[in-house]
Amino acid sequence: MDFLEAAVILIPSLTGMAVTVYDGDRRVLEQFEEQFCFSGELQRLFRAEELQNFLEESPGEDIYEITDAIETHLLVFQIRKLWILLGPYMEEEWRESSVRCRLGKLGFSQAAILPYKTYRCKLPVSCWEQAVKAALLLLEHSGEKGTKRKVKLINTNRDDLDSSLTFSDQYETANIVNRRYYLEERFMEAVSLGETEKALGILSEIKAVCADLRFMSPDLRDQVAGAGIIRTLVRMAAKRGGLSPILIDSISQEYAQKMQHTDSQEKLDSLTLQLVERFCREVQKEKKNSYSIYVKKAIEYMDINLSRPITIAELSAAAGINQTRFVKIFSQETKMTMKQYLARKRCELAAELLLESRMSIQEISAYVGYPDNNYFSKVFKANKKISPLDYRKKHWSSGKRENQNQSSF
Repeated sequence: MDFLEAAVILIPSLTGMAVTVYDGDRRVLEQFEEQFCFSGELQRLFRAEELQNFLEESPGEDIYEITDAIETHLLVFQIRKLWILLGPYMEEEWRESSVRCRLGKLGFSQAAILPYKTYRCKLPVSCWEQAVKAALLLLEHSGEKGTKRKVKLINTNRDDLDSSLTFSDQYETANIVNRRYYLEERFMEAVSLGETEKALGILSEIKAVCADLRFMSPDLRDQVAGAGIIRTLVRMAAKRGGLSPILIDSISQEYAQKMQHTDSQEKLDSLTLQLVERFCREVQKEKKNSYSIYVKKAIEYMDINLSRPITIAELSAAAGINQTRFVKIFSQETKMTMKQYLARKRCELAAELLLESRMSIQEISAYVGYPDNNYFSKVFKANKKISPLDYRKKHWSSGKRENQNQSSF
């Protein structure tokens, strides 16, 4: 991989600016137009045909800065007979009042504001100096004499444009955005009710709508960010469905980590589906759980503090009622004393650690809140009808047999 090939990968990561390499293949410019041209009337040199004519007629001895009527910037220069398109980028962050004023002067209606915002906010914000430095860096390290090149401004204003602007694409984009928000609300409602099939069906509709939305980048990093939006919607819906913030955050963080390290769109889609299914299952379980808010708060407190001693006074305080009333409510609803319930939860966690980790039994005993290893073994055997050591041996040996059976097919 030479420097130019590496730069095409690195510059977008470091600056946010896209790098397009045009080698004479018209399809490259058509893809550029599809991704970056908001208005063909106002961005003539973002159209494939116009851009191709400009590049064929330009000597390639300078760096050309193309600035259009809606203040989008693009640097164009030549390396080894290849044209490099650096950008587009904006020099200012989104300010609705000033943008509204400018679009109004250009003949845009109010309906164009939302799709234009979608387009503009997808572009990086950079100063002219930074963009030019990136161009010069590419030229210098590619063996070109970049420092001797002049930066020429190509300003495409409205003076020589057709005054009859059409906005059919912009209206359509606005309709798609409205449709997406409607579907997102229905999606959240389905998740909050634990309706898995309905939620997944609506999620497919959302994906189809977003595919039709212009300026949505196919870049995996942007798709991961999009999955983050879905994850946020699911979190909010799960809260509506009655899940505790502790559980919601635990599941969400697990999938956030997996999504950040995914290396393909297929894996990302699979993780998104798994996330929705997982939360819907948890909501379904919560709907079946008839515990009062007091008991739920106490159980949540137990989950957070399993590794240390917990008193009845702490639990009643967490539940928000007096100790005598709390003890009565807890035993009525769970059919167990708090000591029995806490022991069961600790043994469930210990059982997972015995199978999924290589921690010693003494380490597991301390981790789940039993400093005395012998006492832990006694409690575990009372709950699981088997000692911790025998439990690990039994399930590890059965796991090995299952792997051997699977490998024999």
